[in-house]
Amino acid sequence: MSPAPPLLTAAEARGPADRPLLVTGAPDLLDDLLRLAEVAGVNATVATDPVAVHRAWARAPLVIVCMDRAEACVAAGLPYRPHVVLVGDQVEDRRVWSAGARLGADHVVFLPAAESWLVRTLAEFGGPTRRASTTIGVVAGRRGSGASTLSAALALAGQRHGLDTMLVDADPRGSGLGTAFARLMPAVEGTPRDHPRPTGRPAASGNPPAGYGELSVVYWDQECGPELPTAAMETLLTTASSTADLVIIDLPWQPDPAAALALEACRTTLVVLRADPPSIPTARRVCSVVQRRCRDVRTVVRTVSSAALTPAKVSALLGAPLAGVITDGTDPAGSVPSQSDPSPGAARPPAPGPPLGDRLLAGLGILDSPVEPGEWS
Repeated sequence: MSPAPPLLTAAEARGPADRPLLVTGAPDLLDDLLRLAEVAGVNATVATDPVAVHRAWARAPLVIVCMDRAEACVAAGLPYRPHVVLVGDQVEDRRVWSAGARLGADHVVFLPAAESWLVRTLAEFGGPTRRASTTIGVVAGRRGSGASTLSAALALAGQRHGLDTMLVDADPRGSGLGTAFARLMPAVEGTPRDHPRPTGRPAASGNPPAGYGELSVVYWDQECGPELPTAAMETLLTTASSTADLVIIDLPWQPDPAAALALEACRTTLVVLRADPPSIPTARRVCSVVQRRCRDVRTVVRTVSSAALTPAKVSALLGAPLAGVITDGTDPAGSVPSQSDPSPGAARPPAPGPPLGDRLLAGLGILDSPVEPGEWS
C-alpha cells in the first residue's frame, strides 16, 4: 500500500497549497479516492475536521467532498469557490443534489461510474509536477509492415532519453509486442544521450539505469478474447496520459471500437508500409480511416530493393507527409555495427547515426536532438 497521506488537523495552520483536498471520514471512500489520486500521479491532502477543512478550503486547487462530510461543510459556512466536486452515494437521493447546490459544487459524481473522470480531473488540478503527455499511434498500412517493431523502437527511444514511457498493445490480433522486442533486444542496451553507458545489470529493484525513464508495457491477454473493451481502453488512456510523458500505442490496421477511441487520443499517428505496389491500395484505405479520427497522420516507409517506388512517391500517393524511411534489411532501432578493427586497406565503416526511433521522436518535436537529412535506418 502507498504511504498514508498528510492528515490535516485543527492545530495545523498551513498545508500544501498545490494538493487536491479530499474531505471524507469514510475509510472505503477514502481508499477509493487515494487509489484514483495515485493513478493520476498526484498527492492529495485529507481533512476530516471542520476547522482543518476551512483552512485548506481556499488554497487547494481542487476539493472533493464526500456525502459523509457534506452537511458538516455546509454548516461550517465555507465560502464559495470554484472546482468543488461532491461524491454522492445514491443517484436517487435528493439530499445529494441539495447538498451539491448548497456547497456550490461544480459537479456531483458517483463512484465507480465517474472513476475515469475523477482521474482526469485530479491529474489536471494536481499541480505542475509532470510535463504534458504526448500520445503517438503506430499502425500498419498493410499487415506485416512492422508496426509493432516500430512501436517498441519508439518506446525504447523515449526511455533512453529520460521520458517516462508507456507502450500499449491495442492490436490483440497482431504478432504482438513480444516478437517486436525480440527483434530489438540488441538495441535495448543502448545508452541515453549525454549519459555514460551503465556498467553491469540494472539493480534488482527494476529501476532503470541513471538517465533513463520508466518503461511500462501494457498488452491484452489473448485468453480474455480478441476484442478490447472500450471502457478498459478509456481507463487505460486516462491513466497513461496522467502518468507517462510519452504514450506509444500499437494500433490494429483494421480498427475496432477500442482502437478508434485510442486513435482519437493520438496527437500523431504513423502509418508504416513497404514501398511496393501491393501495399498502396490497402495503406490508402488505412490512412483514410485514421485521418477521420487523428488530425496529424504521417507515413514511415520501408524501402524495397525490387520496387521502383520511392518513399516520397509513396507518401504522395497516400496524401500523408513522410515522417521517416526504414532501409530494407535494417531494424528500426538502428543497431550499431561491429567496431572491430578493419583489415589493412579496408574502408572504415561510417559512424552510425541516431536510431530511427530517436530521429522520429525528434522530428515530431518530442526530443530536442537534431534531425539529420537522408534515409533513416
